[in-house]
Amino acid sequence: MQTATKNNSFYAYLLFLVWPFLSLISALKNYRMPWAKNIFWVFCTFYGFTFIIDLDSSRDIVRTASEFQRLHGLEISFKDYLIYTERADVFRVFIDYTLSRVTDNPAILTLVYASIFGFFLSRNIWYVMERLEGRILPVTVFLLLCFFLVNPIWNINGFRMWTAAHLFIYGLLPYLCEGKLKGLFYSMAAVLVHFSFLVPVSVLLVYTMLGNRLTAYYFFYVLAFFISEIDLAAFNNFMETYAPEIIQDRTRGYRGEMGVERYREYEPETQWYATWYHPALNYVLMGFLSMFYFTGRKFFNENRNWMNLFCFALLFYAVAYLFSSLPSGGRYLVVGNMISLALVILYIQNRTHEKLMRRYIWAAAPALFLYAVVAIRLGMDSISVTAVMGNPVIALFTAGIDFSLWELINMIR
Repeated sequence: MQTATKNNSFYAYLLFLVWPFLSLISALKNYRMPWAKNIFWVFCTFYGFTFIIDLDSSRDIVRTASEFQRLHGLEISFKDYLIYTERADVFRVFIDYTLSRVTDNPAILTLVYASIFGFFLSRNIWYVMERLEGRILPVTVFLLLCFFLVNPIWNINGFRMWTAAHLFIYGLLPYLCEGKLKGLFYSMAAVLVHFSFLVPVSVLLVYTMLGNRLTAYYFFYVLAFFISEIDLAAFNNFMETYAPEIIQDRTRGYRGEMGVERYREYEPETQWYATWYHPALNYVLMGFLSMFYFTGRKFFNENRNWMNLFCFALLFYAVAYLFSSLPSGGRYLVVGNMISLALVILYIQNRTHEKLMRRYIWAAAPALFLYAVVAIRLGMDSISVTAVMGNPVIALFTAGIDFSLWELINMIR
């Protein structure tokens, strides 16, 4: 058996060298094999090397790549550079500085970003998949796709925030579902990747003190869900009065009145589907969580680990909604979506469906389909043709001159 497994692993990596995208499909089909999640991870790294940086966009990665190239030409110590950046989240500063000493190639930078991001992404997806029982249901496959799309690999566009999100989940799931204390420390380390994860970490620490209080969390969640606006002036007054000075300095640009206006100025004109695809997912998940609360309480009371995940999802979601009206505050909903989808996937796959649940799944399908289609479309701008049709050898010759899948589709039609 061990020999067969090693042979399968060898052929999987050999297939990756010939056609990485096909090896990715094979890994997903054979997800229970020990090599599968590592093939997924390696493909993420390959994707990073072939990543399309749209210089005409206002995405973070454009500015990051420009700063990286400029840093390569500077003679500066790490300590001086750290002081110059004035960042409390030192993780990306360390990566950028270290790589800039040996190269100014943005493709190498995005390769490293994607490798780090892909490690946590692959582990989070497989954490859920390895706990699925029986034959995988079609709805489970679709929900797993949504789980991936909530914080997909092309989110290396904003490396710090979205890597921190996966690191937070990477520690959170084992902590809540298995009681692994080291998971708590992994989640807390997300602050080093992005300073704003003081909020999720604080919610987690509050949860560890309060424990499971299902009814209180649920009604707090429902209340927060319907509060779409908060008084920004009152919030700022609270922050200026009670928050430590370092937090005031780090958050002023996110919560200031001028920050709100700048944030709105850069919001692009979008079609209705681009406006509604995120709310569609949020509404669907609220429906699932509400059904769990009203029809599945007996099950959750009898299964503590499931109850842990359910209660934390409600508490975190409530806090995320309270922050969602602030500039960039809506990004916390992504973390809430990941936590909730992990719970929904495990519940739907591993439990017998009640009649009401089956009907709700059918009713929710169009909204989930809308979310998936729009999210995939957004990813096509940074997925290169080489990532899908090429291999590492071809990528060496196409780096910097490749074009995206969306550009290819526009040329064909």
